[in-house]
Amino acid sequence: MKKTIIIITGGIVFSTLFYSQNLGINALLYSLFLIITLFINHKTLLFEKTIILSGFAMLASATAICAHGSDWSIFMYFLSTFLFLGYIASSQSSIYVSWLNGIYTSLFGVFHSLFYQVEKEKKPENAEKIDIGQVIKLVIIPVVLIVVFTLLYSSSNPIFNDVLEAIDFSFIDVFWLFTAAIGSLIMANIEKPQPIQELTKKDQETPNELLPKSLNDLQLKTVQNESQIGFISILCLNLLLVFVLITEVLFLTNLNTTQASVLSQAVHQGVYASIASIVIAIGIIAFIYRGDVNFLKNNQNLRALTYIWIILNALLVASIFTKNYLYIDEHGLTHKRIGVIVYLFLTIAGLITTYLKVNHRLNFVYLIRRNLVISYTTLAVYGLINWSAIITEHNIVEEKVSRVYLESLLPQNALVLKEYNLYDDYKLQTKSNIYYYDHYNEQEFINRNWQEFNWIAHQLKQTNENISKETAAAK
Repeated sequence: MKKTIIIITGGIVFSTLFYSQNLGINALLYSLFLIITLFINHKTLLFEKTIILSGFAMLASATAICAHGSDWSIFMYFLSTFLFLGYIASSQSSIYVSWLNGIYTSLFGVFHSLFYQVEKEKKPENAEKIDIGQVIKLVIIPVVLIVVFTLLYSSSNPIFNDVLEAIDFSFIDVFWLFTAAIGSLIMANIEKPQPIQELTKKDQETPNELLPKSLNDLQLKTVQNESQIGFISILCLNLLLVFVLITEVLFLTNLNTTQASVLSQAVHQGVYASIASIVIAIGIIAFIYRGDVNFLKNNQNLRALTYIWIILNALLVASIFTKNYLYIDEHGLTHKRIGVIVYLFLTIAGLITTYLKVNHRLNFVYLIRRNLVISYTTLAVYGLINWSAIITEHNIVEEKVSRVYLESLLPQNALVLKEYNLYDDYKLQTKSNIYYYDHYNEQEFINRNWQEFNWIAHQLKQTNENISKETAAAK
């Protein structure tokens, strides 16, 4: 019975918060409802670190939606919610398996018993047995009979038909009920999150460490050949990267004569080149150090070359960061330029984890696990910040204003524009073929229901109301 109540309540809450509403405070309220409901059913998981952290991330991203409502905060909210549900299903899984478990349980949780033989929970012998199917029959069958006979009686009795027509059923919203049904289905799926068993078991049985094994003479010779191939490959990569770094230094020392378009192209191409080179080289290193090469006694030279490659790539990242910083200083901030900084940070993290893999004889799964956690954490924090407001503030102060670009950042930068007395003009939205975005409509944005509460919209509405009062008082 408790499960039935939770499912029905979940549908009512879901429809009340989200039916015909934009995302706002409803995301935060629904997240709190999920946490409370799931913790009631899973008290033993209250102190699991992964569940606590993913639950906090879900609440934080929901709060960001209330505060500024950027597209990135919305994306991270859904990603964090799936992660939270996945960790409820299996708290010891890797982050990518938890995402898959979260999606699986959200879509197919109620059908889990059809895919797997689920062992039924043992109940005390004196516990009251409740047949959920019988309860549903007791409700649905009488309702269906009442509807059928009401239609029959109304067609045969004019007075009864008049009474029915006099009753106003307009308060019943079929689509609201449909949304509630979807919410109930979602709650039925996630009320008791279930993992994909084979994938989860395989993940939990896979360690991060490589295990040494004894080799015969033929196997040892094969491993030594791989080590020599790896040595030559990484040596060539290092020599090539040294040449690239020399050209980077020459480029940076001649920036005074460099055109803005050339600098922009250098930044973008530098990022693309570093993506390609680092991903390929990490793949090569992962392949070389995938097994027995790690345990060769005479592989110090190979390791030394690998560490040099990691340091050289870190210098390449520093060079790209310098070019990006100079470009920002010259032309102002944009989301893409901030994105370059985020990517460079993740690249440094990838280099560090690659060093740890080689130094501590870890496997490729370790690289995936660790870098996904770092990437997710970085992007989750990134989604909490209203970068549109920061970009607008910086560009106005530094006088690097591009009106069309700042207009494309509305409504997230509305309060900053208002502070600098630009909002009333910028909200009119100049048409542009450069930036493609949904045009800002102030009235649609600020006239929100309580479920859609957004701090920026609230502040704008308060300001408009104060101006209206002052104007009325002046008259």
